[in-house]
Amino acid sequence: MIAEQPYVKKIISVVKFALLPITFGFIFYKLFYAYDLDRLWHETTVVWNVKSIILLLLTLVLMVFNWLLETLKWRLLVQKNENISFFEAMQGVLSGVALNMITPNQLGDFVGRVIHLKKMDKVRGTLITVIGHTAQVIMTAGFGLCALIWFLYYNQTITEQQSNTAYFILLLMVAITFTAYLNMAWLSKLTLTAKIKPYLDVFKLYKRSELVQILMVSFLRYIIFLAQYYCLLLLFNVDVTFAQGMACIIATLCAQSFVPSFILVEVGMRGASALWFFGMFTAVVTPVLLTAYSLWIINLMIPGLVGLVFILKWRQVNK
Repeated sequence: MIAEQPYVKKIISVVKFALLPITFGFIFYKLFYAYDLDRLWHETTVVWNVKSIILLLLTLVLMVFNWLLETLKWRLLVQKNENISFFEAMQGVLSGVALNMITPNQLGDFVGRVIHLKKMDKVRGTLITVIGHTAQVIMTAGFGLCALIWFLYYNQTITEQQSNTAYFILLLMVAITFTAYLNMAWLSKLTLTAKIKPYLDVFKLYKRSELVQILMVSFLRYIIFLAQYYCLLLLFNVDVTFAQGMACIIATLCAQSFVPSFILVEVGMRGASALWFFGMFTAVVTPVLLTAYSLWIINLMIPGLVGLVFILKWRQVNK
């Protein structure tokens, strides 16, 4: 059970009743003061008409679909070991978002998911979470590296021939990565200690067709991220073409995924990385920052607050 897993126990032991609410309050403070969100908002030139309202509502609706897809992905992965309902899967996913706010490098996401599992061993649950995360990283890195090559060519850092060579090498890397992912059962054959090896059997549970399903869900989530980001670009009137906007979004998402994440660093990093890429095509700063911060609030802050409710409910039940 949970008490048997030291890493879970240590994480949960610091999540006291007031810690998460205080953390979220501090995040609001950082957003509105340290990152000047309040000032940025007053500087924006957004005209609230039918178009802008539709763009905002569409971004919010896509957020719901985004986390429904992630819930579906998590449930598909868990079903091999434990029968859980869609709502139970959602509790785990959103609890992971909430805990992720106060832990580095997505550690909280792993813990938030496995604490809601009733039968499955928590270490196995963590390894299953890794499978889902790997599928998402493959999408983000594959498209992101493609965009980065495009930027190198656009800025004349490399020639057309060099960019074609880079694309070919990237294609090979993606093919190798896909092959390794779809054959992850080999991990169960690693020669490790008798204490660790039994847990690796979890990688043998999934057929290639099922891993492809996980990849497809991850791809759909990635498309949603792109659509949300572009909707907010239009909302805040960031003056770039569609191609430039997509290249900047893809490169920004990729850069963020490889930066060690902790909430107080991550929020500012989202703005800084967005400015780095969008700054090549536009001189505006406020709309780009508002786009990056708004996407974070919609995709992580709001779901995290819902996840906070599930965490507090879990605490009451497991006192």
